[in-house]
Amino acid sequence: MNPVPDSPDRLENLERLTELPLMLGAFAMIPVFAGLYLWDLSPAERRIYAAIEIAIWALFAVTFLSKLAIAPSKRAYLRQNWLEALIVLIPVIRPLRIIRAIFWIVRDITRVNRLVTFESLLGYGIGMVLLVATVVTTAEQNADGANIRSFPDALYWSLVTVSTVGYGDHYPVTAVGKFAAIFLMFFGIGLFGGIIAKIVAAFGRSG
Repeated sequence: MNPVPDSPDRLENLERLTELPLMLGAFAMIPVFAGLYLWDLSPAERRIYAAIEIAIWALFAVTFLSKLAIAPSKRAYLRQNWLEALIVLIPVIRPLRIIRAIFWIVRDITRVNRLVTFESLLGYGIGMVLLVATVVTTAEQNADGANIRSFPDALYWSLVTVSTVGYGDHYPVTAVGKFAAIFLMFFGIGLFGGIIAKIVAAFGRSG
């Protein structure tokens, strides 16, 4: 039988395993909160966004409780992560939910592995696409002559832009949207270059 890893090793493994999902969950909260508090949503869309918010909160809560359960010293873990514990337990009140989202985003960006790995590039790439799509939706939704009227439109445009395909069927018309487009174009070139380099390096090692 294989020996059961010590608690510190189990905690470290869980931290590493959940790092990317938590980072993506934190980024996903950006459009969720923008949708709930800034965009014109139908009642059905609002219910969907609220359900996604609850699902993301559940992901963070279950992960935190799992880490607490296997921590060698639960008191020490709570002392080190008291703000995370407090935010997980915060009642569902609008201003506090916004604070909770900001904390999760900042925490998981700063905790991500500082080495440029394929996973970190993927996480930052998805996060940046969600962030830019949120900004563009907010800027373009009610602008005169805009053809990006919803988050799905903005997400589609962001994915097409960051992949450097650029069909041109959707495009921003506001100054904020155009600035976001310029940023995303430069980001897309760097992102895809980094991902391709990692894939080539992986094939080189396997060969």
